[in-house]
Amino acid sequence: MLVLPVIERRVHVLEVENITRLYKNSGRGVEDASFEVYPGDIFGLLGPNGSGKSTLLRVLSTAIKPDSGSFRVGGMDGLERKREVRAKLGLMVDRPTHYGDLTGWANAFLFASFYGMDRKKAERALAELFDYFDLAEYKDEKAKTYSYGMGKKLALIEAMAHRPELLLLDEPSLGLDYTSQLAYQRKIQDLAESGAAIVLASNQVDEVESLCDRVVFLHRGRIVAGGTPDELISSLKGVQRIVARLRNPVEYEPIGEVEGVQGVTPEGRDLVVHCEERPGIVAEVVEATVKAGGDIVTLSVERPNLEDVFVKLTGEALRDEDQPAR
Repeated sequence: MLVLPVIERRVHVLEVENITRLYKNSGRGVEDASFEVYPGDIFGLLGPNGSGKSTLLRVLSTAIKPDSGSFRVGGMDGLERKREVRAKLGLMVDRPTHYGDLTGWANAFLFASFYGMDRKKAERALAELFDYFDLAEYKDEKAKTYSYGMGKKLALIEAMAHRPELLLLDEPSLGLDYTSQLAYQRKIQDLAESGAAIVLASNQVDEVESLCDRVVFLHRGRIVAGGTPDELISSLKGVQRIVARLRNPVEYEPIGEVEGVQGVTPEGRDLVVHCEERPGIVAEVVEATVKAGGDIVTLSVERPNLEDVFVKLTGEALRDEDQPAR
C-alpha cells in the first residue's frame, strides 16, 4: 500500500482575499489586497501616509465594510460573523481616543470587560501591563491629563490585555520615547512567540525590518510587492544608499544626473541617494551636492534597506519630506 508523506499545513489566523474599499470623494483607499497571516507571525504593512494601510486595518477590524472581497479570522467570515471575529481581535489605531473624564485604569478595564474578561483576570492582566509600560503611578489619573505618548501606551494596554489571537497595530511606535518603543517591541515579540498573529502597519523602516517576518508594500492602495525583509532587500544587489544630512535644503535634481544615481529622496534634513556601487561615486555625489549649494553636516554610506526597495519599485519615498527619518 502506498503511504503518502504527511505534509504539515499551517492554519491561517487571517486570510484576506481581494479586499477593496475606496472613498467616494477622493477615490483613495485600498484595492484588491490579498495575503495570509499565520500564528506567531508579525506581518508588516509598509507604505507612506495615504497608501491605504489604515483603511485596510479598519476593514479587518470590522469597523467598515469593504466594497468587495472578503476576509476570515480564525476561519470565521469577517463580514458575516462580526461579533465573534471582534472577540478574537486587539486593535490599536493611529490616533487613539479615550474617555477623558475616566482614569486610565477605568478606560483599560472597560475595554477588558468588553472582551469578556472577568474582574480578577482583568485586574491581574492590567496591573502587569500598567507596570510594564510604566503607567502604574498614573493609572488613577484622568485620561485627559495623559500626554500623547502616555495615551499611546494606554491604547497598547487596551489592545493587549485580553491576549487576542490577532493584534492589529496602526503606527504603534509614533509618539513613544525610546524606552517605551523597546518595551512595546519586546511585548509584541512575546505575544507572537505565544502564538498570536500580529499585523503591523507602519512607514518606519527600521521597526518593520527588525520585527516583521514578512512584509507587503502598499502604494496608492495596492500591494506592489511582498516577501521577507531579507528577500526584498536582496533584490537590490549592487545598490547602496548615501545619506547626507544637510544644514540647508537644496535643489537636488543635479545630484540625480550623476552617473549611476538611481534616485534621490529627501527625508527631513537628510538627502538619501540611491546609487550603484562603483569606485568614485560617493565623491561625485558629494561634489554635486556641494555645487547645488548643500552644506553637508554628516555623510554615511549604508547597505540598502526596505525603503530603498520601495523607492526602486515606486519612485516615491516612504515618508513625507517633513517627517523625521528614523
